Amino acid sequence: MTNRKSGVRLFDSLAALHLAAASQEAGCADRLHAVLRTIHEMTDAQLEELLSFAELQRVQVRTLTILANAAAECEGRRDLVEQRLSQELAQMQNAVLQWSRIVAALEGYGISVMVIKTLDHWPDIGSDLDLFTMAPAGEICRVMTGSLGAKILPQSWGDRLACKWNFKVPGLPQPVEIHVQRLGQTGEQRSLPLHLLESSVRREVYGQSFRVPSPEHQIAIVALQRMYRHFYIRLTDIVNLAKLLRESAVDFQRLRQITEPIALWPGIATLLQIVCDYSETYGATPLTVPADVHAAACFTEGSTYVDQQFLRIPMMPQATGLYCRQWGKTAVSRNFRSLSRLTLLPLLAAAAMVSFRLTGNDKGIW
Repeated sequence: MTNRKSGVRLFDSLAALHLAAASQEAGCADRLHAVLRTIHEMTDAQLEELLSFAELQRVQVRTLTILANAAAECEGRRDLVEQRLSQELAQMQNAVLQWSRIVAALEGYGISVMVIKTLDHWPDIGSDLDLFTMAPAGEICRVMTGSLGAKILPQSWGDRLACKWNFKVPGLPQPVEIHVQRLGQTGEQRSLPLHLLESSVRREVYGQSFRVPSPEHQIAIVALQRMYRHFYIRLTDIVNLAKLLRESAVDFQRLRQITEPIALWPGIATLLQIVCDYSETYGATPLTVPADVHAAACFTEGSTYVDQQFLRIPMMPQATGLYCRQWGKTAVSRNFRSLSRLTLLPLLAAAAMVSFRLTGNDKGIW
């Protein structure tokens, strides 16, 4: 496993590579060339370590693409890079065809589904296919096991609370995770999913069309996962959100209207603040967000740190503070069903920590 010092170095290199490559600032060209020269001077083992870390951050394909296009700085690596990129692209194409088959099978039975999270970091695809539907779980399981011959994977305690089912589909290496009617680690978000499907947009990849969340719902789902569940941020989250902000693709008024009543606005504002801070740290084009985003942010990138794997959000007081705000807002709104589920989160997290300490695995719980 990568140690913390190596994790910081690798995260820094990849962040500079991706944020500088996407920036229009003149100074970023020099930074990009410097990172590319460093990569060119790496040994094969060091380059493999970088690419493995990039895969962990869900930016491997985009990293390989940048390296493949850097003719001058990475000429000596071209064969290795192009071979790896070709392999990844072939796997992606197969995955997309399988996803389309799964979606078509569900829709053939009148079940409306959309892809969440998985296509946010396209052309990187992550470790599973995430789908969302408002259809009953029983119908989902019948179609998945019947028409598609899928196997239902064991549910953890967290999966049961979150109303998630995982399936192993023949021909698809990645599992399929289907979120049913709820979102959030304990399934506390019931109103947010109600508008997901009706506000969805179409995205085409490899000639296949999928329903995906609107930019505002995409940000809400990312914040829900990172700021209220995992308490870590992957580099892909920073790169993806920075792209949305650069393209002015976000209706901030609508984003706030969607998320403030369900107590997610502080976490969203904080996540966007962190994205802006990291963009500035690496000298990329400054990102513009409304003043109320900065005002609502609970902390900045200075409170985060990189460990062996991810950009971490400290549990105390940052993550705990966000949870308390969410709990308090939910209590004030008298949404007792969501409140009861949120109350289980600390117990679930404690059980997962004990399980991890004893067995080295929390999958049966978290």
